[in-house]
Amino acid sequence: MRGYTSISASELKNWLDDGSIAIENLYAPTEDFVAANSDLDGEEIEFTLSMLAAQDWQSDENEKYPLVAALEIPADSIADSSDGLISLNKDARWEYLECIFLVEDDGEELTWFATQEVPEQLKTWLA
Repeated sequence: MRGYTSISASELKNWLDDGSIAIENLYAPTEDFVAANSDLDGEEIEFTLSMLAAQDWQSDENEKYPLVAALEIPADSIADSSDGLISLNKDARWEYLECIFLVEDDGEELTWFATQEVPEQLKTWLA
């Protein structure tokens, strides 16, 4: 299942270095979320979830480069799921990361970065 969470550049760096990270909740296309948004197709559901994670950054104006991580979570790592959120029963491994989104200044747009770009981009995001 695809999940989305806000993440700081320093958290992302630690995740890369350690190979895993504890994540409490991720926005995800849970059955009840999909049912409640039946007017949206799969792509629109994923966009909505990524924007929910991006909105988490609006409360932290100090973050220079707000980021959203998109992860592909194996079913055996999901402890609970409801209301568009999943919780994990173990740390998320680096290999789960699908991509990173940079939340643009207006908070309405996301710029996509492949996982291979993360180490280089971290130099900017941590500066």
